[in-house]
Amino acid sequence: MFCSMRILLYRDYILVERYKFFDKNKCFVELSKKNPNNMYKVIEYYKELDSTQTVVKKLIKKNIEEGVVVVAEKQNKSYGRIRRVWDSNCGGLWFSILLRPTIRFSESSKLALLLGLTLNRVLEWKYNVYSEIKWPNDVLVYGKKIAGIIIETSTKHTINWVVAGVGINVNNDLPEYLLNSAISLKNILNVNIDRTYLLSEFLMEFENLYINFQINGFEQFLEEYNNKIAYRYRYVIVDNGHSTAVIGENCGINIDGMLVIKTKDKFECVTSGTVRLLQ
Repeated sequence: MFCSMRILLYRDYILVERYKFFDKNKCFVELSKKNPNNMYKVIEYYKELDSTQTVVKKLIKKNIEEGVVVVAEKQNKSYGRIRRVWDSNCGGLWFSILLRPTIRFSESSKLALLLGLTLNRVLEWKYNVYSEIKWPNDVLVYGKKIAGIIIETSTKHTINWVVAGVGINVNNDLPEYLLNSAISLKNILNVNIDRTYLLSEFLMEFENLYINFQINGFEQFLEEYNNKIAYRYRYVIVDNGHSTAVIGENCGINIDGMLVIKTKDKFECVTSGTVRLLQ
């Protein structure tokens, strides 16, 4: 089964290059080879749905344990932070993970930082692709967006659940209106990527960070994150959509995951917002 097909001419041969569907059985095999006791016990796969986030939140009603992963070939109503629409056509890697972390609610936003750091590591270590993390929830290559992250949380006195959604441009064809601001892994490497392998590598690396984060906190990742953060030591504008935008020098994040901006007369710690380079 394949999403699409294209024919390439190479010397006297005709090569048929196919975009394969995600293979969840292969993913289980890859995960088991790396760690037979990994936390991912259920992977649900759909050819098409509205949103992997929505499916996971429905599964929560069955009182299932953490580690459930929902993957879709295509999403029709996918969304990112502050409900921004995310183009999720065939060939990308669109998935959500159910988490039940033993952390304070104030720490939950750091999960988005860990997910960004996870992809940064996988891209560099497995594909030799250098990326930057655009605080709080995007990953950039050559200044263009290759991935976005969303965290949705339910809490009473403690965290009941977290649904972490990740969208990665892998083999998908980007619409023309996004070509100046987005990029895919296929565009970078000029070859189709095995998305099943990519997801298995991502999940294993994230589990490593996730477990260590719950045991030892975020401080262990702070220096690495700041070394990878986009626009560091450059002048930016941070707009949270509510109060006055913050303008100043991007100094990276602090131990609480806040973005530190050096303005004309003080340092401001920003909890959320959209970061843009000051033109």
